Amino acid sequence: MQHNAMILHSLLILILISVNYVNSTHFQGGSITYKVVNVSGSNVTIVLTQTYIYNYASISCTDSMIANQSPKLSFPSPYSESSKYVDCIQYCNQSGGYVAPSVVSYCTDYSVAFSITVGQRSDTLQIKNGSYFRIAFQSSAWRALTLPADSISSKSWSISCLINLQMRSNGQYNTPPIATIISPINIPVGIQQAIYIPTIDGDNDQVRCRFSNGTNECYNTCPPGSLPNGTILLSNCTLLITGKNVNDWYAVTIQVKGNLKVLASLKLIESKELRNIRGVLD
Repeated sequence: MQHNAMILHSLLILILISVNYVNSTHFQGGSITYKVVNVSGSNVTIVLTQTYIYNYASISCTDSMIANQSPKLSFPSPYSESSKYVDCIQYCNQSGGYVAPSVVSYCTDYSVAFSITVGQRSDTLQIKNGSYFRIAFQSSAWRALTLPADSISSKSWSISCLINLQMRSNGQYNTPPIATIISPINIPVGIQQAIYIPTIDGDNDQVRCRFSNGTNECYNTCPPGSLPNGTILLSNCTLLITGKNVNDWYAVTIQVKGNLKVLASLKLIESKELRNIRGVLD
């Protein structure tokens, strides 16, 4: 079974619309991605990297923890990370011996002023050549969201990554794009904001973004229902959003993909769009 030469991984972002920044939850977003580092016979070695952002007041970090990469971040009750793994959730019959790693990470950065702790871990895994499956960190019990309308603090979410170890038409394995952004983001009320999500693709493929959809990609915090009316995600990974009320909280889950088969003309169109957006902001 062959699939298009693209890789999807999701980036879960909490967007804060608030005049008064109040911290009251521990989980604030993250991403999962991987990179092929070796091929030996029928086995492919990948490095799977998880990056998560937490509320510093709930999940603390110190300079010593960063320098020594020890101990790992601690998750007291009722937080469930200690028993959570990046499980296979789709196409698991093609998972090639995948063993799910824990989501408990090491502290790599923190800010007391912004009340964030950044945790990251990288696991080296051996998987059978030709494997194709989706993995995810799925959980709930985070801050109450303004949308969807029935949102409660136990609303579930999913951060997923599609692992594709099938050879591309150019004889290479795909290197998934990487997208990074600090979460939460504070935006003003009533003024449209253009939030550009920085992306890097190791294969120099054209990188595209789209809203996540469905249980596997975002569970029940999926756009557009999780965002204010009129919110748009451009394919060049720029989010256009207007905050409605003070102290609203929104979650946006975005799928980032790198595609080998993209016409060069598409780059020109997207570059023009991005320049126009930046011109407005400048």
